[in-house]
Amino acid sequence: MKESRFYNRLLIWLMILLGAVNLLNKSTLGLPPFDYAIYGAIALLTAVCAIINRKFMVPRNYLLLMAAVAVMMVLNAVVSKYSPGPLYSFIGGLITFLPFFLFLMTYNFRMDDGEIHYFINLFIALVCLYSLVVYADSFILGTGDRDFQTGILASGIVRFGDFSSLCNQALVLTMAEFYRTRRKSYLAVAAWIVLTILLTNQLKAILGMMLIFTGYVFYLTNARRWVKITISSLGLAAIIVILSVSASFMLKFENYLDSNTAEDAYAKIARPALYYRAFEMAADFFPFGTGQGTYGTVPVNLVGSRVYSDYELDKIWGLGDNTDFSFKMDAHWASILGEMGYICAILYLLLFFYPAMKVPKKMKGEEETTRRYYIFIIRMGILTLFAESIVLALPKSFSFMIIYAGLAGLIMNRKRQWTDR
Repeated sequence: MKESRFYNRLLIWLMILLGAVNLLNKSTLGLPPFDYAIYGAIALLTAVCAIINRKFMVPRNYLLLMAAVAVMMVLNAVVSKYSPGPLYSFIGGLITFLPFFLFLMTYNFRMDDGEIHYFINLFIALVCLYSLVVYADSFILGTGDRDFQTGILASGIVRFGDFSSLCNQALVLTMAEFYRTRRKSYLAVAAWIVLTILLTNQLKAILGMMLIFTGYVFYLTNARRWVKITISSLGLAAIIVILSVSASFMLKFENYLDSNTAEDAYAKIARPALYYRAFEMAADFFPFGTGQGTYGTVPVNLVGSRVYSDYELDKIWGLGDNTDFSFKMDAHWASILGEMGYICAILYLLLFFYPAMKVPKKMKGEEETTRRYYIFIIRMGILTLFAESIVLALPKSFSFMIIYAGLAGLIMNRKRQWTDR
């Protein structure tokens, strides 16, 4: 029992370290391989535990989905005229699979409720610590690009777009902990996180925050339905009023409402154009996509993209080969659709939402508070991430993997005290 607890705590601290290092600036302390080394240490720890326990547990349906996606990726690489070659295709596919591998690894660490609560509170504390760093940087150090980061808070220390979304993951966990413990201190933490998100003026994070509170009201409160609708409506109205007084926010919102195609490209913005062309690529190469490592080519460190050139995406600011700033892989779901095609993208979505679909069955027979607590964490964490990754490459960031894949794996195979002790 003590040995198992030691390995569990070691995993928790490795995952916290992975999230902490990955959220730092783009160069990851000047050592890009460092976060991959930590991921490798988690894989090695998993192998050690599998040898000690003499088995490696894998949900069969999950494994079948992974195999189906892998087969489609190989076929895409063979068929696509844009394929960058076996090595680069493999690297691109491996990066795509990293969160799913992490889910399988953490699924093999049997943790009890106390250990999972310990991990959750460590993660909340980590995000709060980062928020203090962001505040200090914004008001004292001033390393942020205020021309680009339009909120009151601006920081060049952390990955700023990722940071605001990571605050929402912490908000999900904080509200879940408040539901479980009823401690008012969690409401204070939630208020701090909400303030931080609002001050970043990040559209996708603010919309994600609205989604979280709507989910909390409808799923974790026992009020009548009409009361829930009233509370949600008032909350939505209050946020709209707050946002309406922010000129920079409204300008950003109007930009996203603008139609964006490659025609008259210089007048358009990158992300909507990426989606426009992704659907076109998926149709042109049906049932295959352009292949792994081709949509923007950033994950495989290739300079220039034949795909972008042929579809005139390189004419758009931020997507050309010579631009200092690039949105090339920011639009996660555009890259999934463009590279994988329709069929493989659907299989990918099934993998992505697997914990959210299966968690009610896993929680069957649990005490009601425990059941709602864990279902809320997995479903709201994944749903919020799905919504926010429409405009960022969040699922490929280790800081998010440790929650939507790592924590989900721990919850899906956690110890049930009355049967496992």
